[in-house]
Amino acid sequence: MSSAPANEPTATAEAALLEVTDLVKHYRIRSGGAMSRPGGSLRAVDGVSFRVGAGETLGLVGESGGGKTTVGLSVLRLVQPSGGTVSFEGRDVLAAGRAELKALRRRMQIVFQDPIGALDPRKSVGDSVAEGLRIQGLAPRAEARRRAVEVLDRVGLTAAQAGSLPHELSGGQLQRVGIARALVLDPRLVVCDEPVSALDVSIQAQIINLLLDLQAERGLAYLFIAHDLALVRHISDRVAVMYLGRIVESAPAGELFDSPAHPYTRALLSAVPADHPAAARQRIVLRGEIPSASAPPTGCPFAPRCPDAMARCSEQAPEFREIAPGRWAACFLND
Repeated sequence: MSSAPANEPTATAEAALLEVTDLVKHYRIRSGGAMSRPGGSLRAVDGVSFRVGAGETLGLVGESGGGKTTVGLSVLRLVQPSGGTVSFEGRDVLAAGRAELKALRRRMQIVFQDPIGALDPRKSVGDSVAEGLRIQGLAPRAEARRRAVEVLDRVGLTAAQAGSLPHELSGGQLQRVGIARALVLDPRLVVCDEPVSALDVSIQAQIINLLLDLQAERGLAYLFIAHDLALVRHISDRVAVMYLGRIVESAPAGELFDSPAHPYTRALLSAVPADHPAAARQRIVLRGEIPSASAPPTGCPFAPRCPDAMARCSEQAPEFREIAPGRWAACFLND
């Protein structure tokens, strides 16, 4: 079942920069032993649809293991989806050949969670930033280096630091390098995969403010993947909540945080510290663990942990539907 129909609203269909429809990524599981055989499949992403408009930020949230990162990697075809469609600027990403995909990736970039793991430890950070320009054939070596220094300066690093090796910089500085690598190709969409989760809180704020400034300057669209809900509320125009490979709720950020429509969203928000002690929320503690993506439950995937589950929830999967203008949820409570 699709997590959302193709017409899930964001901006208008004409304004959609990125449109994802029924995205699926299943991994085949092989049985153990020397003579391993194909077993079942792990449903990392199980029918996800959404849109991102030009200059918009869609926050994608949920517990670890819910499929958020796989969605981001699949959109960029850094992993090959098992099914569905991905359209960027009206072009079919999943059908693109090698040359077309290379051209598309000038306009679609990613900032990884682990900045040092994304960098070649033997290259200076300036060379790493310039590498994309050389691969794309956009500038000779000297010009690529000059442009790399310019973009590093824009994200808060010096020309001297451009000559540093990754191990010589701090975590916050390395994430600025990761942002510079994405920016140097002048993209329209940046997938931010947990870009500040490994950083100190004070550094997190600096990086988020940098991302917001760059968005305002360049008209960037972000697919912002995170588990920190307070952070997502601050940066996102809309938020989609994922559970076990599916989107269970999607809404404008303010509306979702003020009046969540899905029990899973309510449970996630109940764990967010309140702005003031007098506004403390009643904590909703979910029982059990997220079911295995290789053996998802029948009916609603959240039913085994849901405090509001009814008999029909374990028998029938609720439709992901529009419950109010611009608000979508997959829960029988909204009937």
